[in-house]
Amino acid sequence: MIKIENTQFIFVHGLASKPSKDQLHRLWAKALIGNLKIDRPDIGDYLEKNPNSMTSAYWADCIPDHIQDSSAYVRILSKQVDQAIALRKTNKNGLHVSKGGLAAHKGLVKKFGVSIVNTLSRALTVKDAVVKSFFGELNLYHTDQYIADQIRAPLEAQLRKAWEDGKEVVILSHSMGTFISYDVLWRFSHRSEPRYKSFRSKSVKQLITMGSPLGDETLRSFMLSNRWKNSHKESLAAARKRFFPLNIEAWYNYSAMGDVVCHDSTLEDDFFKVMREAVSQFKNVPMRDYVQLFNPYINPDGKPNAHKSYGYLVQPKLSQKLLELIE
Repeated sequence: MIKIENTQFIFVHGLASKPSKDQLHRLWAKALIGNLKIDRPDIGDYLEKNPNSMTSAYWADCIPDHIQDSSAYVRILSKQVDQAIALRKTNKNGLHVSKGGLAAHKGLVKKFGVSIVNTLSRALTVKDAVVKSFFGELNLYHTDQYIADQIRAPLEAQLRKAWEDGKEVVILSHSMGTFISYDVLWRFSHRSEPRYKSFRSKSVKQLITMGSPLGDETLRSFMLSNRWKNSHKESLAAARKRFFPLNIEAWYNYSAMGDVVCHDSTLEDDFFKVMREAVSQFKNVPMRDYVQLFNPYINPDGKPNAHKSYGYLVQPKLSQKLLELIE
């Protein structure tokens, strides 16, 4: 257990167009606080009164052709976040789709106020556009190391400050932000430069990944740690240990039905199982996938968006894991 007064939440956003840093931060904070307040009003109130407990590792401006969302559009987004929070309030027992599948859930339309079938069909229509955008930014991250360093720098700076201030860190990352977080934590675990090595004893209390593409083998090949592993000759055991960040005390992964970015929705087979086998310290580290989630976010055009970060930030299971950590 850690004290809320000593906790630092760091937000790491994903791909595509974004509001300005301050505007996006306010939207993420609104969604997270709205979620936590449902079960622990005191924790939500504390975060509202102490906004510095939440910071953002904003990297959108590092993309050369990035254009910020307008203030008018951000106001609309804020209303959509309010709707997602409201739906969370009316479904306190969870936003999960049962293992029985769609046939067993004729009541979903009534329960959630939106058709899960519509959510899935919407996912199919946006798949090509999402993947094209994702691979565009990912390719830039992979091929231009100057830009990649700029993308990683905000999170590196936020972590250094939090650790220097003696804070207990929780990273909440979404989409492309999940493997940026992974790469940054790997650097602090393994790089020999003083700006990394001096923090070798530090760790994050929880790594939260939402709508993550880390389960995709092709995308993993772009990652910093994977490139390191493939460029050094050593024993398999050493290589496997070098592959993983060693500064994670708990890792929870959240995947929504219909989210095309995390089409391989589980990290158990690609990360958690291998980490437990390869590194003794991970044998008792909590690591778990939460899948078949219902993302309640609705775009301003009225269409469901199963990948949207705000819908992940209001998930009951996410609130539960954070509150288990916080005293």
